[in-house]
Amino acid sequence: MGISGLLTVLKPIQVTRHLSDFSGQTLAIDAYVWLHRGIYTCATELATGKSTKKYVDYGMQRIRLLRHHNIQPYVVFDGGPLPAKQGTESGRKQRREENLAKAKALAAEGKQSQAREFYAKCVDVTPQMAYQFIKALRAEGIQYVVAPYEADAQMAYLERIGLVDGIITEDSDLLVFGCRNVLFKFDFASSTVTSISRADFSSVTAAEGGISLAGWTDTQFRAMAILSGCDYLPSIPGVGLKTAWSLLRKHRSVEQVLRALRLEGKKSVPKGYLDAFHLAEKVFLHQRVYCPLDEKLVTLTELPAEQGYDAEMEAYIGRYLMVIHCLDHATH
Repeated sequence: MGISGLLTVLKPIQVTRHLSDFSGQTLAIDAYVWLHRGIYTCATELATGKSTKKYVDYGMQRIRLLRHHNIQPYVVFDGGPLPAKQGTESGRKQRREENLAKAKALAAEGKQSQAREFYAKCVDVTPQMAYQFIKALRAEGIQYVVAPYEADAQMAYLERIGLVDGIITEDSDLLVFGCRNVLFKFDFASSTVTSISRADFSSVTAAEGGISLAGWTDTQFRAMAILSGCDYLPSIPGVGLKTAWSLLRKHRSVEQVLRALRLEGKKSVPKGYLDAFHLAEKVFLHQRVYCPLDEKLVTLTELPAEQGYDAEMEAYIGRYLMVIHCLDHATH
């Protein structure tokens, strides 16, 4: 999940913090991250059709821990599939099917421990599982929202409008969406998280992380991440994060980078890559989200008036939905 190598590059500014440091704050939680972790505790049962709700228990234990430290959880669920991620999701589905076949074969041979490894890789979070988690949240009066599309964009929006102070996730994409305070590696046993603050980006130097972000704008950071390969656009073969940084540092713009790569001829730039890049960038900037203040769908950031909408962009950022996935407040 996220941008390959990004967290490693940002390691110099990662800080381990105790949950008590966030007392009095509201933190958005990527529900599917905890659900995915939770289903690993009962993967065999789920893959073989046995009834279990251990994945709900996993999430609720962490919710209660946050509340113990006077943190208000705001749980965010993924909504409908985003067309921009169709290729990513179909690849994941194929891998799950392959792992299920391997698990069944190993179980048939009596190799249960090996089978469990593959069962863990083949199960996926279903809407029914998410609903079970939602019911548990309702029972304890926890705020939640189902995003119209991706939880990432929804959490970024909640932080942008001031409804949450930070985000708990395992997905580095949140940093590309522009989030200011992102918390990774939630450790239940020690009640700690690893914090990355956007305000510290300029402290990342080439000597420490292999790249320098000093003086870089959000636009440059986002361009680097997309060029290196993201959920919405595969990378140009041979272009990873550090190469993308180096190319942008030298050539300044994506257009100039692509021109230089084509002239050099060592890396093959796919046909239509620049248009695909701009569409991917629009997903990070303008994906549709739900505004709980105005109770309507909006874009993460406003589209410039001169851009307007066309069918291709509409599909990428998420079509406007007539049925709104609204917020259930604690008093609901």
